[in-house]
Amino acid sequence: MDAATYRHPKALPFLFLTELWERFGLYVAQGLLVLYMTEYYGFSDNTSYSISGIFAGLVYISPFIGGFLADKLLGFKTAIIWGGLFLVLGYALLALSSINAVFYPALATIIIGNGLLKPNISSLLGTQYTSDDPRRDSGFTIFYIGINIGAALSGLSGYVRNAFGWQITFALASVGMIIGLIAFFSGLKHIKISQKTQRAGHKLKFQLFLYCILAIIGVSFLLRIQVLANWLLPCTGIVLLVFLIVLTLQQNAEYRKRMMVLNTLIISSIIFWMLFLQLFNSANLYIDRLVDKNLLGLHLTTTVFYASEGIFIILLGPLFAWIWHALGRNNKNPSPVTKFVFGIFFAGLGFLVLGFSTMFPNTQGLINPLWVFFSYLLITIGELLLSPIGLSAVTMLAPTNLIGMMMGIWFVATGFGGIFAGWIAKLSSVPDSAQTVAQKLAIYQNAFFDYAYLAFFVAIILLFVQLGIKQRLTKLPHC
Repeated sequence: MDAATYRHPKALPFLFLTELWERFGLYVAQGLLVLYMTEYYGFSDNTSYSISGIFAGLVYISPFIGGFLADKLLGFKTAIIWGGLFLVLGYALLALSSINAVFYPALATIIIGNGLLKPNISSLLGTQYTSDDPRRDSGFTIFYIGINIGAALSGLSGYVRNAFGWQITFALASVGMIIGLIAFFSGLKHIKISQKTQRAGHKLKFQLFLYCILAIIGVSFLLRIQVLANWLLPCTGIVLLVFLIVLTLQQNAEYRKRMMVLNTLIISSIIFWMLFLQLFNSANLYIDRLVDKNLLGLHLTTTVFYASEGIFIILLGPLFAWIWHALGRNNKNPSPVTKFVFGIFFAGLGFLVLGFSTMFPNTQGLINPLWVFFSYLLITIGELLLSPIGLSAVTMLAPTNLIGMMMGIWFVATGFGGIFAGWIAKLSSVPDSAQTVAQKLAIYQNAFFDYAYLAFFVAIILLFVQLGIKQRLTKLPHC
């Protein structure tokens, strides 16, 4: 095969850069959100966790709708451009949120922008390859590295905040997304655009744009009235669960078995994500308040810690890919459920380490930062055991005509994990009455141990579920 065979489509670097800056902006906003609410606005821990949970939930649920609009009406290009513009506006509004009335519309605009851009840039990349193109997997691997480079770069936002303040930092996220859009427009001549997906005329597109504005108003209301969101969104989840059960029962015997396994993975993933997203909630405030930021002569910021997860992904991702490939060649690749058991177990180990860290403050009452990095390494291993495996399992286990919808439901499950993350984060809320370092450490210790126990309990339940369906799994493909 000649060298041209191995060359990726010319669109790849432009889509890579667009997604890199999209993730950079989102992680700047999501990573600083709880800190911003507690330090700048003076919100209580409980209120901050509620808003953060609803925000994270809707950020991951909105791509389900954005993907549908792109597939049926807008096309990938228009959806990405709209999404990018809304993100630029959302981060700019967040930079202006010293005006209190702008805060909730800013978050809502970011949610709508993310819903339009996030699913469709990945889908657009997929259209640049034929279904049997051997370069497809490596192309998506390169793209995934771009995502995590953006996540890692977001760690610099803490230094920008310390030097220039909150507003400049959020404005930086807006500038980053502008760079991402410039990269996208620069690559349009290299990007293959399918005309058949662009079915909406100018009049309909204008109407859809107005609906996006109305959606921003509605989401702003949900974010402001947390009690409504905390009841409405979980009730929607119950309806979705009933829908999944009915859908499973409608399949033939073979696909019913597959869907039962897939539904098990989707439901258990919610538990993982509600734990993982503590990196932006309870663990974030713990680090900001009680972890020593000096390491080997370097001054760290709170944002460096959650950004380290992206670096761990970049370092460990190729190793895990090699391990699964090697095990697969020898027919020893574990089942998806087994990998999920270990993924949730490693998340539990990560929080167990955080819990133990609270027992060893230094003379200033601060915790050694190496505890946190070790904890995040374990949680990242859990993510690698669960997140890419779940995506692969959807494509293997779902009926062919339901793959797109089930992939959307997979991301919606991540969104519900975000909502519940806000709920359980309240276990770590520090009341005004907790004045001493010892009292604060005790609160975080109890919360982190509770998270660990929850993870271990779910991992054990999932292990027993796997034993119950082992006979069915032996006839299904492995990841």
